[in-house]
Amino acid sequence: MPRRVIFLAVAVTLVSGLFSFYVADHPRVDARAYDRIAWNLAQGFGYVEDVSMAQTPAKDDAIIRVGPGYQFFLAGAYTIVGHQYWVIWLLHALLRGASVVLVYMIARQLFASTRGAFLAALFFGLSPDLIAVNAFLLTETLFLFLLVFAVYASLRYTAEPSRRGIFFIGSLWAFAILVRPVAILAFLVTVGSLIWRRTWKDAAILCIAPVIVVGSWSAYVTYRYSSFILTTTAGGYDLWVGNNLDATGGFEKTPEIQSLRDTTHSVELEKISHKKYFEFLFNHPLSFIELQFRKLSIYGNVIRPGGAWIGLYDHRILLYFILAMSVVGNVLFFGAGIAGLWLLAQKGKNVLIRVFVAMAITAPIGVIPIIVETRYRYPFFPFLAIGAAFFLVERPINNKLLAKVLVALGVLAAYDLWSNWAHLVQRLQGLF
Repeated sequence: MPRRVIFLAVAVTLVSGLFSFYVADHPRVDARAYDRIAWNLAQGFGYVEDVSMAQTPAKDDAIIRVGPGYQFFLAGAYTIVGHQYWVIWLLHALLRGASVVLVYMIARQLFASTRGAFLAALFFGLSPDLIAVNAFLLTETLFLFLLVFAVYASLRYTAEPSRRGIFFIGSLWAFAILVRPVAILAFLVTVGSLIWRRTWKDAAILCIAPVIVVGSWSAYVTYRYSSFILTTTAGGYDLWVGNNLDATGGFEKTPEIQSLRDTTHSVELEKISHKKYFEFLFNHPLSFIELQFRKLSIYGNVIRPGGAWIGLYDHRILLYFILAMSVVGNVLFFGAGIAGLWLLAQKGKNVLIRVFVAMAITAPIGVIPIIVETRYRYPFFPFLAIGAAFFLVERPINNKLLAKVLVALGVLAAYDLWSNWAHLVQRLQGLF
């Protein structure tokens, strides 16, 4: 491992940790829910958000929170050191540093340039959005570590097949899926690549850990709530929030949805949500199609910053700096990143690059059909960082391709501004 990569990883760890300790945020909204569930777990009350429901857990609604992987991660730390947030900030920082090294190692597998691989690690490590999210008790930091670790291990196996490590690779995917189920798509790409090469036994071994880990959790919550649940009920709920006649593409609930959320258990709400989703799809197909494009425009709008965290509102100058740097980072990631992934897909004749590009595509595909918030783009960042590095070290630089990508991103930004103008203005007013 080059010394400069180690220095970069240490620097990212220190910056991320110092940022977290400076902000010293206390959990709120989703983070507060994760924290409550984790602390209840650590105290032996079980997987409940409301401790008063410990004796009647089927009435508790912790299952609506994305998880349960991150909650168990927090609970493990709390069990050892008590209810201390600074330990989580420190663990997040260490995961950030390790993720930087893994991004470098992924890039080194894909192209020969050590300079390009270092650039990929640099872009990923210095992302202002990812440094900022480190300070909050949210799933992204742990998920990104597990994702890039699983991607690296899968690509290494693809390059040098060895049955000895394939169960471990499946375990990484299993834990990633438990943190955020969107990882299922990238996992299926890995399984599909094995099936394509007719390595049936390896494909079966790869699936053992996810079946055991995810299946055990699914069986547990399915029994508790007497209704099939894969990981949580969050997916069905979000599906309706993101797909209805009044939807904006983001997490804005209609009065009907909010009323049901306040009065209905999420297990029942999930069933209603699926029904409402298909009613919208079949009764208003044109509106459905337009809404998917609107969500694509939100996802690809590079001038939408991703660091407007409530926890930073008490640090206005820092907040504005992160927002500005977030836009700069988005332009780099999406502009050069998409161009680089396109070049990789064109020039990559080996299965390694094809698998990587397919995994990259699963990041937006996993969220756009459901609901889009700016932080939901973060799983795309490691792929974009590698793509951007590849694009910038390629000679000659393909300026025509970059121009086409920037024009496409400009169209998406314009459509997002046009279709969500009132909502965006309201958010801006809340910032100033």
